[in-house]
Amino acid sequence: MSPEFALAAAVETVPVLRGRVTSMQPRKDAAAPFAFYIPTADSEESALDGPADLQHFSATLHIVAATFRHLQLLAAKVKQAVTDMRGEIYRTPAEDEAVGLKGSVLVEYTEIEQSSPDLYEANVGYYRRMYAIRLDYQTIDVYEDEEVISG
Repeated sequence: MSPEFALAAAVETVPVLRGRVTSMQPRKDAAAPFAFYIPTADSEESALDGPADLQHFSATLHIVAATFRHLQLLAAKVKQAVTDMRGEIYRTPAEDEAVGLKGSVLVEYTEIEQSSPDLYEANVGYYRRMYAIRLDYQTIDVYEDEEVISG
């Protein structure tokens, strides 16, 4: 189970980004501010006797704002939101549960690091900052038709 829903939920704790975080690309004709993330890796750590139950997820998170000052303020709030994920349990959102994907993850550790210079997107007039995100997490339970299938 990927913790993408947890990353989106954490970033959406920033009030101006609530409902404005998407995967892969922004919504068509999205107005700033908004955020989107592109997953880059999802793996599980192994020990000599097999899987260690610690999993790693990486993504590039793009924060977009209408002014540079707003980008700076928004980025600070997003960094804090990602850092605050440590030790938190996230449950799958209701729309995922409706299609049979249920479960929860415990985020053990987070890293957030700016991964490129700030950009001005001249074609749309917005400012963008990109962060490399790493989440270390454990899948607590995964449910399918109300039966625990892992955890």
